[in-house]
Amino acid sequence: MDPHVRSLVERAFDYRGYVTIVRNDGSQLVGYLYDRSDAHVDLFDERAEQRTRVPAEQIADVRFSGEDAAAKSQEIWERRKGALEPLDTPAHGGWTQTLPALFVVAMEQELRAVAEAMGGRARAGVARGHLHGREVAAVAIGMGGDPRRAIEADRPACVVSCGFGGALSPDLRAGDLVLASAVQAPDGEVLPAPDLQVTRALPRAIRGQLVCAPQVAVTPEEKRRLAKGGAIAVDLESAQVARAAARAGVPWLALRAIVDEADVTLPPFAREARSDYVLPALRHALRGPGAALQLLRLARAARAATASLTAAVQSIGAALP
Repeated sequence: MDPHVRSLVERAFDYRGYVTIVRNDGSQLVGYLYDRSDAHVDLFDERAEQRTRVPAEQIADVRFSGEDAAAKSQEIWERRKGALEPLDTPAHGGWTQTLPALFVVAMEQELRAVAEAMGGRARAGVARGHLHGREVAAVAIGMGGDPRRAIEADRPACVVSCGFGGALSPDLRAGDLVLASAVQAPDGEVLPAPDLQVTRALPRAIRGQLVCAPQVAVTPEEKRRLAKGGAIAVDLESAQVARAAARAGVPWLALRAIVDEADVTLPPFAREARSDYVLPALRHALRGPGAALQLLRLARAARAATASLTAAVQSIGAALP
């Protein structure tokens, strides 16, 4: 794809209004650009009745022909209060809030901890329950999964990216909570976290920058490399969640319960994205007493992180508007 066209396509993907695709033969397509790749872009037409795929080599220009209503709403927020408002205010132009909070995790183990906090059960990657009388929901999107569909379906007032993480700072211990002041994506973009009142419910959480890695950091050497940008903890999906929430105009926060400390080496199988680690753990334990002891320590740290995560979710529930 031509670099100029690629730049326009990326802007159009983030744009929340209609765009006009001008093709090399002079014909035009007007619609909402909802997906793109190096080879093509995908559009909904103006009536949201038809999807069209346009090959990248056919694109001559992209024009931003429709109003970005979400950006206009954000300008209204900033002029009126200088802070994020609940999504059921008129500034949002029709988004009707259905939940005060949606908790987004990656793994089933994390989902079970959140479900316990809300008095619900995790089923098929989803949990629903109540926190201090308010209905809330949680969803597991998998490592590196896309949370956009869940956010659009539940229309929450706040998105909470939470779960387990690895320590990059030597001061962090298993079970400590890290509340992100900002999240650094794998491509280097830094997303500052909104200043939300609900975070006051977590006075013991350690504030600092999170970095999102494309895979689990297994060795102390990998963690030291990730820490060079100033991050104190690492996870896999908070950046995707933050970006998806921001595009939907929803305030977000990112919270991690530390499992592995900065000087801890994880078993090799921890690098793999799995729904269940029981069999790999058993195989690892059979390697000898040292491997079994490593798993025992990891299990103890995971229990501490689970308890911290459950308590944090309950505290957030008490502070929801």
